[in-house]
Order: sequence, then structure tokens, then C-alpha cells
Amino acid sequence: MDIESVRQGKKARGRRELIRFLERKRLTGKQAIEAKCFECMCGYADGKIDCRCYDCPLYPYMPYRE
Repeated sequence: MDIESVRQGKKARGRRELIRFLERKRLTGKQAIEAKCFECMCGYADGKIDCRCYDCPLYPYMPYRE
């Protein structure tokens, strides 16, 4: 993902944080997790849904977890 495609993507939790990361700005732990989830879910292209990746160590912090 490049910064322009992220800026034009769906507005969801983690989008702003991923942009900050791509701009090489500091993130808190929570911001980093949300940015990673946004990236892993391809910008929530299928909607703001639970990823159901139960083996992921970040899953307990996933923003749209059921």
C-alpha cells in the first residue's frame, strides 16, 4: 500500500494511523495495532468486519472484532 491509495481508501479505524506510519511519524501501541489491522484487511475493502484471524497475536485488539 502506498500513501496515496491509503488516503483515497475507505475511512475506517486505522486509516489515519497507517498514514501517520507511512509519513514516518511515531505511533502509540494502539495506533500501531489499528494501522496493521487496516493494512492486513486491505483497507477494509469488504467492509468493517471481524477478520476472524484467531491465530494472529493482534486479534484480541482488532478494532472490529465481534
